[in-house]
Amino acid sequence: MRSARLLAIVGRNLKRSRTHFLLASIGIIVGIATFFFFLSLGLGVRNVVLGKIFPLDKLEVIPKSLDVALGPVMLPTGSDIIDDAMVAKIKEIPGVETVYPKMKLTVPAVATGGKSLMGADIRAELPADGIDPDLVVGELKPGFEFKDWDDPANAATPVACQKDKECADDMYCGPPPMTREAADDDGKGTKLPKNEEKVCRHYIPILVSNHILELYNGTLRRAHNFPKLNPDSVLGFKFDVEIGDSFMGGTKDERIFERAMMVGFSDKAIALGVTMPIGYTRRLNVAFGAEDDAQRYHSVIVKVPIKDDVARVAHGVEQLDLLVEDSGAEQAALLIAVFMMVFGAVSAVIVGIAAVNIMHVFFMLVYERQRDIGIMRAVGASRGDIGKIILGEAAALGLLAGIAGVGLALAAGSGFDSISANYVPDFPYKPTTYFEYPWWLFASALAYSVGFCVLGAFLPARRAARMEPARVLSGQ
Repeated sequence: MRSARLLAIVGRNLKRSRTHFLLASIGIIVGIATFFFFLSLGLGVRNVVLGKIFPLDKLEVIPKSLDVALGPVMLPTGSDIIDDAMVAKIKEIPGVETVYPKMKLTVPAVATGGKSLMGADIRAELPADGIDPDLVVGELKPGFEFKDWDDPANAATPVACQKDKECADDMYCGPPPMTREAADDDGKGTKLPKNEEKVCRHYIPILVSNHILELYNGTLRRAHNFPKLNPDSVLGFKFDVEIGDSFMGGTKDERIFERAMMVGFSDKAIALGVTMPIGYTRRLNVAFGAEDDAQRYHSVIVKVPIKDDVARVAHGVEQLDLLVEDSGAEQAALLIAVFMMVFGAVSAVIVGIAAVNIMHVFFMLVYERQRDIGIMRAVGASRGDIGKIILGEAAALGLLAGIAGVGLALAAGSGFDSISANYVPDFPYKPTTYFEYPWWLFASALAYSVGFCVLGAFLPARRAARMEPARVLSGQ
């Protein structure tokens, strides 16, 4: 039987028995909607959790040290740094693409600013670290750069100035890089040298973690009645930094004054504080410490492009007597996988029950169509043709029910996102959508639906194909 003829017969039979097929398809529609909805929800949540909160393709490696409790104080034993030699060994681990060192600023620092945002300047302790600018390539918005402007190897010839307006828009007029100024006798100011030379300087580019933005917009602003911050508007915010000063003691006899500018938000930034290019932290640590501080990395970020290599890389790190910091990514991935498996199983049960119902419907239809089937066999239709008709009807029913189920799931997902956007208060990492719809999910849902319908109709089709036309037409 030709395909066109087969399709015509299938379509005519579906139309003739549409009430039966409609009732039989309800279970398939509900099951496919459940399957599609929860699987797309799981993929969307997985994308947020493992893509933003716990990036799985980048592992943070830290030194292995044992802390000994001495009353309220923890005394570390062993080394708490990673040097250049160890970084080179980490790069040799199979599966590692790149290694990006991170260095904490070990000098006390204070930041002052915020009047343009809060209405008054705020002065606060400034935890900071430094990362390789290559780690955030492509993350910043146009017009902002995260680079080491004061790198001696690439710094441009300084231009003398007296006022900020004499410099470019993205620069200011200040003392040359690493200018150390002596503190006053009371430790509250500095003894600025007379006729101090000033040059046009780039602001230190600063990244802030998305955690801080989410924490501020979700909680802190409500507690202090501050305005909600628009991330795009915060970019370009400038503030003063005083390195060597602190509210908690340990202030230095000399200070270094810098100015910094917010250039972006990134999950690569320190969770609580600010992040700058590693060149700045390296030079500041050396200026207030020793030359060895130039390679005292407190952790490194290891980029593993293939997720299947993560376990092997983690084992290689342990062989070097280092640790992969537990970010919670593995536990989160496991919970999401369990969530998706549970609801996948629920949908499979629903569709399976519907397939049994479809089998009963087709048995009933085969019984009602005995005479029609006998006539078709008598005029030349083969057993295979009869089987194809029954299975074709089941496949068409599965396809239509699958499309209806996917449509129902998409509508439910859209309603879910709308309710969240309009009625659910902001919370950290609140997504614009909770769902992800890859092409293979649509294909899987439709194949799932068609497959179960064909499976349910297999036995009725086999029975119909085995009917003897003479016995059917004679009424036996």
